[in-house]
Amino acid sequence: MKTPFHLVILGADNPVGRAVTEQAQAKEISLHAIHSTDWDLTDVAKVQARLKELAPQFVINCILPNEAGTTVHIASVLSQSCAALNMALIQLSSNDVFAYQDGEIFSENDEPEPKTESGKQVLAVETAIRSSLERHILLRVGWLFSSQGHDEVSKLLELAQNNEHLKLSDSKFLCPTSACDIAAVLLAIVNQCRYSSLWGTYHYCSAEATTLFKFAEVVVAEARQYEDLIVEDIVADASSEMNGLFAESTPKLATKKLLYTFGIKPKPWRQALSRILKKRYLAKKQ
Repeated sequence: MKTPFHLVILGADNPVGRAVTEQAQAKEISLHAIHSTDWDLTDVAKVQARLKELAPQFVINCILPNEAGTTVHIASVLSQSCAALNMALIQLSSNDVFAYQDGEIFSENDEPEPKTESGKQVLAVETAIRSSLERHILLRVGWLFSSQGHDEVSKLLELAQNNEHLKLSDSKFLCPTSACDIAAVLLAIVNQCRYSSLWGTYHYCSAEATTLFKFAEVVVAEARQYEDLIVEDIVADASSEMNGLFAESTPKLATKKLLYTFGIKPKPWRQALSRILKKRYLAKKQ
């Protein structure tokens, strides 16, 4: 018989947090889902008191590291609180700790060298957690998309709804990774960490890298099943102003450590995109 356990999910109102909450509830896992503004995560006494009251075995922080999300101070508060209460912290991180290099695939053993301020913020958050808490997992993920919020999929749909011609770069590389797949990985990690000390840093992204141009082609093809789009064609054009709406090429992450440690294989992004677009359009009809 499996031992019951309890989760606290921080950021339950964002794409990954919502997906973790829904999947955990479907598995009948005991949890408290905390929205991003429910707690003052900068106050160590208040955070520690709330965690002591709820008594989770794991805290999953789905709020990504950035100035408006998980700051270095918040990371320190969470890790110190978890250490004091003998709880484990699972922190969502990102591939921003690396600078994109053509053809390069980054493993957990590669030294982070962020070139952007956002990347430096991510690395600082990771460092704060490592220095304060042994029982932690840092899960770096790829280019995130989901069924909610104004993300890159939403931007592509808006362009396709309002422009006859899309001009997008076929040299801007990305590794689309769905919030639902990330949520499944987080829960699988938690389940195995209940029985083994597998703490550390891991990478997860989709199984197939692509370009902005090719990703847009798939998004438009899928969306045409649900609505008539104005767009007539998509052209590969690296000089188009439309490219400025999207992030630059993102580093691809190696995922072998996650596979060898937890048996988790990366999933193709196309299937997840199909499910997510269906969910978006069904939500509009309700």
